[in-house]
Amino acid sequence: MGTTRLEADGRWRIYAPHGLSDVFGMVLRPNPVLAPRQVYEAKAERWLQQWPELTVLPWP
Repeated sequence: MGTTRLEADGRWRIYAPHGLSDVFGMVLRPNPVLAPRQVYEAKAERWLQQWPELTVLPWP
């Protein structure tokens, strides 16, 4: 997953070390290093309510 930041000059800086295909494809992919399973599943449930077309990949 990448991050974005608004620069002082008004331009956006995007950090996406693994690309943007999941973002544009609306794919939620677990990252066990970043968050525990409970956090991932809670976010997935909340985001599915907002974006029902989201594809949620299972916890490894």
